[in-house]
Amino acid sequence: MTPADLVRATIAGESTPRPAFSFWTHFPGIDLDPDAIARETVAFTRATGADFVKSMPNGLYVVEDWGVRADYSEIAAGGVAKVTASPIQAPEDWTRVKRLDPTAGVLGRELRHLGLLVAALGPAVPVLATVFSPVTIAKKLIGGNGFATHLRDHPALVQAAMAEMAETTAAFSRAAIALGCAGVFFAVQDATSTVGAEAYRRDFLAHDLAALEGAKAGWFNAVHMHGDDILFDLLSELPVPVLNWHVGETAPSIAQYRAAGGRKPILGGLRRTPITQGDMAAIEDDLAAIRASGNGVLISPGCVIRHPVDTALLARIGARIRGEA
Repeated sequence: MTPADLVRATIAGESTPRPAFSFWTHFPGIDLDPDAIARETVAFTRATGADFVKSMPNGLYVVEDWGVRADYSEIAAGGVAKVTASPIQAPEDWTRVKRLDPTAGVLGRELRHLGLLVAALGPAVPVLATVFSPVTIAKKLIGGNGFATHLRDHPALVQAAMAEMAETTAAFSRAAIALGCAGVFFAVQDATSTVGAEAYRRDFLAHDLAALEGAKAGWFNAVHMHGDDILFDLLSELPVPVLNWHVGETAPSIAQYRAAGGRKPILGGLRRTPITQGDMAAIEDDLAAIRASGNGVLISPGCVIRHPVDTALLARIGARIRGEA
């Protein structure tokens, strides 16, 4: 079976000779260059033996075309990108957020990156385009500061902006899938108990559904539920076939999800801290738990593996999954 065959069979609930697997990390210093990040991603995929690819653009690519300026200098040391200048200073600034052309500007740069990945890896290795939920985009756009206040005091302005973000995301997703991507990795970073399920349904869910309309032609769409104490029951019902969350770092476990009747395929199962620490015993524990859960798991970390990254260790984990070591 090709890697794509393994993934398709897993999504269909069929038995496979072994689980498909992948890893992902940031590529700081080159992720603003579509040609360079494509080359590095292909090299990383081949070095680790991964069966599929989750694209790893810088996390602020979705807001740069609306005027965000960012500092990426801390990523190489295990940090994150930071907004240094936001176009949203006052509530009325949300009216400047209009639908973007996904083939132009930074979004166009990322489509080139995805097209290069698809061309280099071929149809045997599925590629997921990383996109973000509209509320996540909105919070990135404002730098996280003031969003809740603006939403509370000027809901119509913020909601209208998120609708434009949803349409932009849908258009980008359609374009990525037309290039040959297998689907999207729909990252939701703000659906936690702090927000609450009722508020999320009221304020944000419709925008998620509108954004995902653009990915309907994809066969390998996944939702990423980011963080701790996630609104798992709500997000697991999004119209995507595959679920990804920080398995082993936040509830539920794979066993708990299956025991509750959950049947969607899972993307995850590997905790990131043991990978970063090179703790092969803990990694073996994770692999054993995945094996015990039966079919339906595409093995990966629950979220990005932060730097420093030991590619040789990842290759060793891949060999264990393939039964070669």
